[in-house]
Amino acid sequence: MIATAKLETTGHQQTLRLPPGFELAGEEVWVRKDEATGEITLSSKAPGPDEDRLALLFALLDESPLPHDFLAELVRAQMSCSAQVNRGT
Repeated sequence: MIATAKLETTGHQQTLRLPPGFELAGEEVWVRKDEATGEITLSSKAPGPDEDRLALLFALLDESPLPHDFLAELVRAQMSCSAQVNRGT
C-alpha cells in the first residue's frame, strides 16, 4: 500500500500526518534514517516483548552497518531463477 502523508513544520520540528490505514500502535515510534540515501523508516514502538529486541537490533545496526550490497548476490540468484521459470526452463 502506498499513499501520501502530510508534513507540518513548527519551528524546528515537523509533524507527520499519516493517512487512514497507516496508523501505528502506541505513543512512540522508532525513527531511522539511512545516511547514504536519506530514506527515513518509521517502526511502531508499541510496548511488548519485542521492544527490547528491536532496540538492540537498531543499536547493532548503528554500530556495524550492513554493506550497501549485502543482498545483491541473493537478489541476482532470485532474478535468475525467476527468469528461468518465466522462460519455462
